[in-house]
Amino acid sequence: MKICFLSDPRYLHTQRWARFFRECGHDVHIIGDLVVDGPRSMQIPTHSLGDASFRGPWILRTTLALARRLRQLRPDILHMHYLTGLPAPVLLRFRPFLVSVWGADILGERGLAADERRFKFFKTLLLRRAHAVLATSHFLAAATCRYAGLGPKRILVSPWGVDLHRFQSVPRVRPLPVRDAPIVIGFAKHLEPKYGPEYLIRAIPSIRARHPAIRVMILGDGSQRSRLELLAASLSVDDVVSFHGRVPHDDVPRHMAAMDIFVMPSVHESETFGIAAIEAQAMSIPVVASRIGGVPEAVLENRTALLVPPRDAGALSQAIMRLIEEPALYQSMSREGRSFVKRSYDWHRNAGRIEALYAQLLGETR
Repeated sequence: MKICFLSDPRYLHTQRWARFFRECGHDVHIIGDLVVDGPRSMQIPTHSLGDASFRGPWILRTTLALARRLRQLRPDILHMHYLTGLPAPVLLRFRPFLVSVWGADILGERGLAADERRFKFFKTLLLRRAHAVLATSHFLAAATCRYAGLGPKRILVSPWGVDLHRFQSVPRVRPLPVRDAPIVIGFAKHLEPKYGPEYLIRAIPSIRARHPAIRVMILGDGSQRSRLELLAASLSVDDVVSFHGRVPHDDVPRHMAAMDIFVMPSVHESETFGIAAIEAQAMSIPVVASRIGGVPEAVLENRTALLVPPRDAGALSQAIMRLIEEPALYQSMSREGRSFVKRSYDWHRNAGRIEALYAQLLGETR
């Protein structure tokens, strides 16, 4: 099949989908709105809708630009990853056309249905006219139905997953709860308010009081980094909190291998899945996460993870200390995490289901 993804080629998840289908032998292209080039290392052709000479109204300009690209490429499948207000696929009546909602495109910073009226109209139109709509979790599927007034049968829940060959299990050979051995608490997200890194840092003083040898490894960068560094200093924990900055996704497993406990303290419902928690469990790392959005679907509560209320540093510290101080619980969670991910979130199996869906839709529209 020749597959076109309509998405920003800089998005990590867009790159993962493109690589998967290329490795399966398909001809893959990415079409972005105003972005011309994707990462050179990806070796997948990228195309822009923003380089046309016509400079008329936005809707007409992007529709004509997409029509030109589709005539050039003649794809079998057009799949929009991350819902935008770009109505061109519907106006051009391309078949088959799929939409994958990611989370923030439905549940943005201001909440469900807070889009400007024009964009909500176009996004709803895309969802209603698409031949298939995919969501990563049941939570996101239900929110998408509310957003666009769709029946639940219109949404296919298709969770992403983890490449189990890259995220290998790390044996936990030593008992965790010892006062003088380093215990590494990890975080891997953008340093933005919605992901709650502030609450992890605020939880550290009480943990350190009982377990002085802890270390905190923070992977990621963002607008809050300077503020978080100042917060760590003000709480006198800057000597145990290390900020590693943005880490390429290919290097994440190496950093995660050094973690004993993974923390995901998100505070906003646009956290509709929790891929980082899946990655940690694949490496046999117990998780402490907020009970919010779709995160509970990405873990097994009390079996692979402990869930706490969002914005509650006290509950976060208590859950982390429980894992440190209850070795049987820690070890059982470590063992079951990998098994859980194998059953439900194997990347190649889940992506393969989308490949089968493409073939089905292509057969129906020919």
